[in-house]
Amino acid sequence: MFHRENPAGHTVFSGILPSILLFLLFVVFILPEQGCKKDAAFDSSAVTLNQLKGTWRGRITTFKNNTRIEKNGDVSFFNNLAGDLLNGIFDLGQINFLEGFMFQNGTLYFNLILSDSTNPQCSNWNLGGYVYLQEENLMVVRIAGNECGPLGKQFVTYEGYLILINPDMDPSAYFSFAQTGRAWTYETQLYNGTFCEVQQTITAEPSPYLYTVTETNNCGWPFAQRQFNWQVEPFRVSVMAETSATEVLYAFYLDAVLDKTYRFINGDDTTYLTLTDTDVPVNVTAGSYTCGKYTIESRMHSSGDVTSQGTIYLSKQYGFIKMDYSAPSDSSNIQSQALSAVLYP
Repeated sequence: MFHRENPAGHTVFSGILPSILLFLLFVVFILPEQGCKKDAAFDSSAVTLNQLKGTWRGRITTFKNNTRIEKNGDVSFFNNLAGDLLNGIFDLGQINFLEGFMFQNGTLYFNLILSDSTNPQCSNWNLGGYVYLQEENLMVVRIAGNECGPLGKQFVTYEGYLILINPDMDPSAYFSFAQTGRAWTYETQLYNGTFCEVQQTITAEPSPYLYTVTETNNCGWPFAQRQFNWQVEPFRVSVMAETSATEVLYAFYLDAVLDKTYRFINGDDTTYLTLTDTDVPVNVTAGSYTCGKYTIESRMHSSGDVTSQGTIYLSKQYGFIKMDYSAPSDSSNIQSQALSAVLYP
């Protein structure tokens, strides 16, 4: 505890009454103002969701086979679709999606979502935990449950501390390219040899993370303009059916496992999407970008037995950069598209 000495350093006696009165006034009114004030303790239970949002950096630790294991990296929190809780991205050695399910007394409770459900070592995955603030910019993390291991599980407990490094998330670390008013123009080549231009513009955001895309073209197709939807969340990009804001045709995951194929079934149609490479440099007319490389195969049985294959280069920060397709069902279909201009208002 801090202690403040009497400034005079000693006591002075006097037989003069006014001096005594002045001294008493000093003791009663002045000394209390001079004393040290104790800072109010930080109230973790009063923390709001907004105080947890942003990017936090630090370390969590556990013990396995009597060996201390440390995982260092970043954890980012952001609003969920409903806006009533937070989801997050754990990037501590590997990327995991975090899904909040309850917020109470300043504490966010969450589940860690498994990215590779077909891995037999992860068949009993069940990992969850909670975070709270010990101080304004110091977060406590506790995680427990079954992660991947022998016989499909290994029980672990993690704990650690994170420090707030940015109240906003790093746009290069998650899917961040969607915003109303942004537009992408693509140099497009069709299988019939036609060269044309396709422009996609985000014209609305009818609900959080859901974007209406208006596409125009001069390719001679039956339509000069159409609309469809993207759902661009920090951890996932979903391409929606043209006539639906809820039906997902296929999706790109931030925590996708390299060379693992993800299958999407829509009625009689099936799409297979595989991340085959990360951090691939791609040079197009609009510039140079670093992308994830995906292969895509669509089997469309609802409109005849039609199969198409392709490669998609996707930048987390700038969107779809380059697409190449093969096995067309129609000579007017797209053979290749490359970004030629981008508008970021």
